[in-house]
Amino acid sequence: MKNMNIIRLGGVGALCALLTACPSPPPPTPMGLTFIFPDTPTVDTLQLSGVAFGANGQYLRTIGHGGYLSGTPGGVVNRTTIYLDGYSLQDLQKSACLSPFKGGETDGMRDVVVSPENVQTCNVYFVIYNDLNRNGRPESTEELYQTHSIYSYASEAFTYSFTSPDGRTTESGARRKGWSLVAHEVRQPSATPGRYVVTMNSVPEADERLSVRLHEPTNRLISQGAPLGGTLGGAK
Repeated sequence: MKNMNIIRLGGVGALCALLTACPSPPPPTPMGLTFIFPDTPTVDTLQLSGVAFGANGQYLRTIGHGGYLSGTPGGVVNRTTIYLDGYSLQDLQKSACLSPFKGGETDGMRDVVVSPENVQTCNVYFVIYNDLNRNGRPESTEELYQTHSIYSYASEAFTYSFTSPDGRTTESGARRKGWSLVAHEVRQPSATPGRYVVTMNSVPEADERLSVRLHEPTNRLISQGAPLGGTLGGAK
């Protein structure tokens, strides 16, 4: 019996040594998203950021690196790539960013249908701004370009639909579980002047490599900017 105990202890020790030798899990792969936008003078305060908000639209943090758009003096820039670090995205999932979709993103809307109803989401919004106060945080007076497409986390796959408060817009969408690029698209059917149809769907993973178009600020329920071929975020 004593020898058996020694053997068992030896086995435990060997297992501990083996576990200790196991490599740590690799860090999450950064997500690179490419954006295009109108020609803009390159200055050292021009920045592209992903921005996350908490309850009641309260600012949480900016994420992403590679977003400063300074360049040759007197030059212009119209394209850049931002990388969303996997650890930063994981941290957002554990923060106040993650909240119920129903009553959150759908707050104030009519005829809301969400399936399943208890799904939670966390969204990253993208903006180019002139960071004049150099605090790394976009202010409303600094914003130049935006997109209504988002990088979104869903606790589970879900579908939804709603009508805008004024009844002019219907929006629907389907998002997959986990993080995905959600493309914002607007149509204005000729048969219904003054009325709009918005979709917000997770794009196939292969399409996340397409460029996302940034434009001057617009009302997301009726517009998404001028058309541009080969990009996500064309015209209504």
